[in-house]
Amino acid sequence: MKKISKWTGRYLMAFLLLGFFFWGTQSLEGRAAIVSTDHQKYTYGELKEDLKKLEKKYEEHCQVNVIGKSADNRNLYEVVLGNPEAKRHLLVIGNLHAREYMTTQLCMKQIEYYLSDYEKKVNGTKISKVLDKVAIHYVPSCNPDGTAISQSGFGAIRDKDLRRQLYRMPGSSRTWKANARGVDLNRNWDASFRRGGRRGYAGYHGTKAASEPEVKVLVKWLNEIEDTGKVVGVVSYHSTGSIIYGRCASNATGKVKEQTTRMYRVAQSLTGYRLMPAESLRSAGGCSREYFLYKKKIPCITLEVGRRPCPLSIGEFSSIWKKNKDVVIKEAMLFD
Repeated sequence: MKKISKWTGRYLMAFLLLGFFFWGTQSLEGRAAIVSTDHQKYTYGELKEDLKKLEKKYEEHCQVNVIGKSADNRNLYEVVLGNPEAKRHLLVIGNLHAREYMTTQLCMKQIEYYLSDYEKKVNGTKISKVLDKVAIHYVPSCNPDGTAISQSGFGAIRDKDLRRQLYRMPGSSRTWKANARGVDLNRNWDASFRRGGRRGYAGYHGTKAASEPEVKVLVKWLNEIEDTGKVVGVVSYHSTGSIIYGRCASNATGKVKEQTTRMYRVAQSLTGYRLMPAESLRSAGGCSREYFLYKKKIPCITLEVGRRPCPLSIGEFSSIWKKNKDVVIKEAMLFD
């Protein structure tokens, strides 16, 4: 066997060291993901910690704000991606229904993905270029109290009076949809609101429109964003069914119909989800989507992710992620 020369050996060693460094860097990047998607119960505590880490790591392109409090005094967080002074704004909301908490995980993973790939291209356009013109505002968890109930039971509610009342209401904590006051947050909006149901795990509309602190916070949040620029659209994440609500009733203006149609076509092309018929204001009274469409005249689509009953199994996340990872940024591209 021939001896390796001194210089050849040095080059070989340098090459190996460079290879190990590159491999190590790639491995660290793979392990450095902040938002975990390897377990089902993505908690409010994890959300808080992940938001701190994301804001610290991506402070130039990300703002985290507390926009209000839930009934049980948990924070409702807004995450702003891109230029907060942009003239156009796209809103994304998740987890209006307690047991649908995988939508929080999905929103958080999208946030991290868009920030980590900020200078990369989607469909030939840099994410940074889109977000300079269209700021994206996320509220990943609109119902943190209800999520705590669904994940950990009524004992997770800290307020004694709220907790005591919950034990008297019908329904299993695991399949809880409502907030900590037994109100369905997706039926509490000022769009043909009517009273219905009874306090419990699902179906109660509340005593009046926007009676719930979480809905009041979201309405105020929307109005404040409108004061700074134009809200061009809303993407609302729910589960389950792998369907899209993207049609409009006759109450919608022609422009809202046109823009909503464009939005659902983008989402449908990526997800393959089935488009649902339009709901009338009468049948969907009090719903958030109808509030955005008909009261505020803002294009809005609702995506129902997953296939099995909620809470969704973590085994579904991979498929949900593959279909939805580019949805929000491509919706923003419609308006840049």
